[in-house]
Order: sequence, then C-alpha cells, then structure tokens
Amino acid sequence: MVALTDLEIQVRAQELGLSTFGTRSTLLELIKEKEAALLKESNMARDDLKKKKRLRRRKKKRVTNEIADEAMEDSSDVTVEIEYVPDKINLDSEFSEFSKIFKQFQEPGKDVEEEPVQGLVVDDTPDLEDLEDEPQDKPMSKKKMKLLNRPSVAMLKKVAFMPEVVDWVDVTASDPFLLIQLKSTRNTIPVPVHWSQKKRYLGGKRGFEKIPFELPQYIKDTGIMEMRNAMIERDEAAGLKGRTRARMKPKLGRLDIDYQKLHDAFFKYQTKPAMTKYGDMYYEGKEFAANVQLKRPGSLSEDLKNALNIPPGAPPPWLLNMQRYGPPPAYPNLKIPGLNAPIPEGAQWGYHPGGWGKPPVDELNRPLYGDVFGMVKAPVKSKSSENIDKTLWGELESEPEAEEELEEEEEEEEEEEVEETEKPIEEINVSSGIETPLGGMETPTNIELRKRYFYHV
Repeated sequence: MVALTDLEIQVRAQELGLSTFGTRSTLLELIKEKEAALLKESNMARDDLKKKKRLRRRKKKRVTNEIADEAMEDSSDVTVEIEYVPDKINLDSEFSEFSKIFKQFQEPGKDVEEEPVQGLVVDDTPDLEDLEDEPQDKPMSKKKMKLLNRPSVAMLKKVAFMPEVVDWVDVTASDPFLLIQLKSTRNTIPVPVHWSQKKRYLGGKRGFEKIPFELPQYIKDTGIMEMRNAMIERDEAAGLKGRTRARMKPKLGRLDIDYQKLHDAFFKYQTKPAMTKYGDMYYEGKEFAANVQLKRPGSLSEDLKNALNIPPGAPPPWLLNMQRYGPPPAYPNLKIPGLNAPIPEGAQWGYHPGGWGKPPVDELNRPLYGDVFGMVKAPVKSKSSENIDKTLWGELESEPEAEEELEEEEEEEEEEEVEETEKPIEEINVSSGIETPLGGMETPTNIELRKRYFYHV
C-alpha cells in the first residue's frame, strides 16, 4: 500500500464522513473499516441486481412456455390435408401402350378412365370456348427449356452411325447430333477418356505395384540371366570373408559369353518394342487394357480353351445356341464349323461329350445358314481367266531417246568390265600396291594384321 501523508489522510476521512481529530494510526483504521463496509454494501447490491434479473428471466420463460402450450392445444384441433401433385409424363407414340399403367401412379385415388366401346367414336377435341377460359401457363425458364429439348442417350444411339461412340456426357453438348456425327467419322482421333475425371491425372496409380523391369526375349535367349544367377549364388555361398576379398580384389572376365550369340541377339533376332501409333494418347490404365486388334473372331487360343475346359476336338460351348438361334449378326461372313461350315475331320454330330450337336437344316434337310455338310465344291478357274492380259494399262511410255542412251551406257560399262578382267596380274599388282600371290602359290589361311611389339630385356 502506498504511504499517505497526513493531509491526504484527513482529506480521505472527510470524504468518508469521519472526524479528522485523532492520531494517524486511528484515522487509518477508521478509513479501512469504512471502505470495507462500503465494499460489502456494493457487493450485496450487485447480488440483489443479479437475483432480480434471474427472476425476471425465469418469469419470462414461464410465460412463453404457457403461450406455446396454449397454441399447441389450439392447433391439435385443426386437421391438415396434404395433396400430392405428381409430375406429368409425356410419352411418345411408340410407348402409348403404357399410358394406362402410368395413370395409376399419376392420379392416386382415382379410377382409370373406362375404355370406349368398340365401334363408338368419341370426340375428345376441346371447344374453342373451353380453351379461351383455361388459364395460360407461365412462360418456361431457359433452363427448363434446355432440359426439355435435351436428347437422351437412347435417341443419340439410335441416330448415330456408330452407336458405340456415344457417351453419357454427350447429351450435355451444345449440339449433340453434330458431335456424334464428328465422332462417327472415319479416322477421327477420339478425345482421351480422362478429360471428365474429377481426380488428378494419374492420381489412381498410387495403389498399383510397380512392375519390375524384364529383359526382352532376344536377350534372354543368350543365357546371360542363367550366368548372372549362377554368379550371384556362388557369391552368396562364399561367405563374408570371400565377398570382402572379391570386393577388394575383383576378378574380371568371369562371364564366359559367346559373342556370336550376343551379336545375333542384337543384329539378327532383335524385335521392335511396342510403341503407340500415330494419334494414340496415353491414358490412365492403358497398359492394362486388352489389345483387341490382335483378336480374331472365331479363333480360340489355348489359354481360352483351358479356361473353358474344352477338350481337344470338341466344339465351343456356345455352338448349340448358335445352331438354335442362328449365327451372330455382327459377323455375317464368319465361317463357324458346325453352323455354316463343315465340322473338322474326326468330329461327330451328336450331343454326347465332344459332339458337335445337330446340323441346322429345314424340313427338306437343306442347310439353313451355309454349307454345313461341305457339299459345295470350290470354284474352278476357267481357261478364259488365264488368257487375261494383266499388264498395267496406265503405265507411262518411256521416250525412245532415253532408252537408246541407257543401252549405250550399259554397253560401255560391260566393255570396261571385260577390259579389267583381261588385264595381266602384274599390272594389277603395280596399280594397287598390294603384293598378290602368283599363280601356283596357295593363299594363307590366317593373315596377321596387328603390329607386333618387340620388348628388349
């Protein structure tokens, strides 16, 4: 506490209404007692104020609850009816047969209109007066007009020349029919499929395990992998001391590989790696997609036969359904044994295991889909076709002067070759500067072309 002077003590005592007569210590005690009493009174007044506010708040809350209860009692007597208004479904003429079914869901609680009696013509056309009395609908917004005029995916597939190019997002284009026509045009490069994805490009490859690098087949054929694995096994069996010694003093030339094999691998058997074609663009998951261009309809690989458990010489499991319902319409020229082509040699008709079913024939035992019995012979080439002149009729004729010049040049070249062959051996030796063996001497098998170095000790 800050020390007060005598004058300040007397001024403070006068403010509190105390007498200024007395010693310094007595005045200070009286001032403390008076300030404590005043503080206690102020705290009591503040508590009373808080208490009054709390009571006022409780009273207000009780009144509002009573009013709400009265309102609930009044509202319980009122019954509210909810009317469900279904949307109108506009059906095309093709689906008019289903209009009665949709009416059951459009108008709940109402009976379906009775069908008119046959032979009785009912005039459903409204009068002009009724049309004038009906209130006009509000103008439709642009958004609703756009949704109303938007074609469906089924409509686009029906109109498109190639229905497989239609996507579900094509209906939102500004001109969907022009877009489908452009996508169906021949040699059109499609837009990558990842353009409409919400996630980042190549963001879904985090979960895939990276495939380790594998050597091409033409390098594997050299045997380099077996040599390397054998060397690794030898190093592992050597122990820590042997590996340390090999690291300090490595031995070179441990891979004894045939360089002729290595040469043939890179210059004779090397194959071109798989590369993308012109116009192709990489998209996420393209390496896992199957290459459909290499597949041929009707040809079954050995892996597919093993997967379907087809024994050798047995037909595919779908042949019986093809004999019953007909060949696939997408491949009209496809020859299928047992359907429109004869079955292979050694095969038998029947429904036993390995049998080729029953040939599809009509009432007169005639094949339905093609030459299933192999009765039609191959067409024989006529003799008139052998006498047809197959030379190019549009070939340009060469000028006679140019032909004469070419013939003269060829004759000169032949004469020069003859003169060179008739030259004596001595003249050839002098002009070339290389000593050639004379007649009667044998040619050496090995010729050492490297320089020899002689070291003097």
